[in-house]
This record gives sequence, structure tokens and C-alpha cells, in this order.
Amino acid sequence: MFLSPLAFAQTKQDGCGTSHYKIIELPLVPVAINGSEQVAGTTKDHRIAVWSLQDGLHQIPLPPGYSKGEAASIDAAGRVVGTAYDDLFRKHQGFSFYKGVLTSLAGEQSRVFQITDGERIAGESLRAGQSIMEPVIWTKNILHPLTNCCGGSAMGLNKNGDVVGNAYDEQGRYHAVLWIKNGGAEPIGPPNQYSSAVAINDLRHVLVQSISQVFLYADGILTQLSLSPKYPSQGRSLNNCDVIVGSFGPFSDAYRAFIWDKSSGFNDLNTRLAPDSGWKLEYAASINDRGEIVGRGDNRGQDDVGFLLIPID
Repeated sequence: MFLSPLAFAQTKQDGCGTSHYKIIELPLVPVAINGSEQVAGTTKDHRIAVWSLQDGLHQIPLPPGYSKGEAASIDAAGRVVGTAYDDLFRKHQGFSFYKGVLTSLAGEQSRVFQITDGERIAGESLRAGQSIMEPVIWTKNILHPLTNCCGGSAMGLNKNGDVVGNAYDEQGRYHAVLWIKNGGAEPIGPPNQYSSAVAINDLRHVLVQSISQVFLYADGILTQLSLSPKYPSQGRSLNNCDVIVGSFGPFSDAYRAFIWDKSSGFNDLNTRLAPDSGWKLEYAASINDRGEIVGRGDNRGQDDVGFLLIPID
């Protein structure tokens, strides 16, 4: 299903809640959407690409010596970050791409997870002389390690300079961490549980995943969300309205995409499509502040098809 630019422009602009969506099939498996409806993702031949309704699909080149790629994030200006891999997926390199310029990021065996406005990038990397992957951020390709004991990953960041992710302790357990700009590392996960902070918004509200449980950390309080009563849930993304999307189910082949917000609670995203859509939404990967959602699912028997959901009321 494809919409005209006029129909697209007339869809709802409020990202704080909706009950129905229009759906567009995408020619890539998406991982992120920005506020200008630009979608970053990975094609079936393991190439990183950007899609928009106006410009269609454009593949992004890989650094020399690498043959495969995995998209991670796209910022408001259209800068894309991802990780490149060799044929055996043993060697990997984080990079950014903007206006035709590809930049390999500093550090060894780097992976990237998010970019935010101002060219700040969150990820993990090996520094010279180090033997463990560390949580890091790059600012204009200068690598900055984050305070940690024993390794970890920086998974997300906001426009205010706050960073979230996970850090390992001396016993090899990983825990959700918030690194406040110009401050230290603050553990924010549930006590005595493995956890990771997977996303943060500009209000410094953090989406925390602990095995099969999902939490929202806001104003110093960690609250477990009431999601699927029967199956494990995985949170993937939240916007500045604290709307959360992800997936739930007994195992990956039976996942279904969900949406959660404070007023409506937990909902299967499939119930917000027209009954005759032909889709089974399995995985919601990203939501922007307009409430537009990208992910993947099955479309009339075809597996792992990318989708874009656009609020219509």
C-alpha cells in the first residue's frame, strides 16, 4: 500500500496516542525513523539503506574491506549510522554516512546503536591496549569512553547529553546504567537482576529491559510496565510522549508488535489495523514524536516485510 504525498501530509501529527493506522510496505527491514519520515534499515542482501516516501530507497556504501552492513539509527538531519561486517561477521566497524560522505568511527571492533542531533553517537568499542568492549560515545568522531568497571555498551542518548546502556560488574553481570552529562554513572535497573537500558528520551525517561520484563525509569522512579499477561515482552523504543513499542510472544517466530502508553496501557498493534489488511505485525522497532512506527511482519504470507504505520485518528 502506498500513499500519495498529500494523503501522507494530512495524517495525524500527534505522537502521544492514536487508535488506528495506515500501513505502508517498505523495501527494507527498518530499525529507526526520524521526524521527517526518513527510515533507516537493512535490505535482504545485508546492505544499509534509507527510504522515504518522497525519495524512495537509497543504498549506503560500506567502508572498504567490508561486505555486509546493519543499520542502527538516523537523526533529524538524515545522518545514518550502522555497523559494517566482513564475510564471516568476525570483523566489524561502526560508521556514519551523511550527504555522500562515509566516516569510519575511531576505535577497534566498534558497533554503533544510536545517533542523535549534533553528531553524537552511542555504541561500544575496543580502545588501544584494552581487551574488553567498552561503552563509548563519539562526538565528531572523537571517541569518549564512559565510566564503567568491566565493559558494556552505550545503547542510546538524548539531545541533552544523557546516555544509557549497560555495564558489567566484577562478577560478569550486566546492569542498566544512566550516564548523566557532566555526571557519573547511575545504576537504574531492578536490583539483583540482569538489565539493560535500551532507549532514553529528552525528558530523561529511560526504557529498561530486564530479561522478559519492561520498566520505565522516570524522575528517579523505576516502574514495571503491565504488558502481556501471558508472554514475555521486549521493549524497543520510546518517544518524548513516553509511548513505547516493541514485541511480545513465547518465541521469536510467534512475536507480535505492541504499543504502550500511560493512558491506554498495553495493546497489540495488530488490533489497530483494518481487519482486512493482510498483515501480521511481529516487531515494532522505532517510534518517532509524530507517533509513526516502523517494524517488520508478515504480509499476506511473505515473511519479514518492513512496514511503516501512520496514525490516522
